[in-house]
Amino acid sequence: MNPKVARDVLPLVSNPDFAELIGIYLDEKISEQYKIMEQSVDMHVIYRAQGAASILRRLKSMKAEIQSSAERDK
Repeated sequence: MNPKVARDVLPLVSNPDFAELIGIYLDEKISEQYKIMEQSVDMHVIYRAQGAASILRRLKSMKAEIQSSAERDK
């Protein structure tokens, strides 16, 4: 991630209210993707749900990623 972008976004992810609410939202979306994987027989749908779940889990770790990118530039 570009360090300047990381510094610009840092106040957003450092807000505790944001972290809690986005965590709840992402957990719900991840659960939806797991349900799709459990109920689907079409491998393309399963692969798509796996990819979506992967991206959603990465978004959950967004705070750590942004903080580390912002620190590298200092």
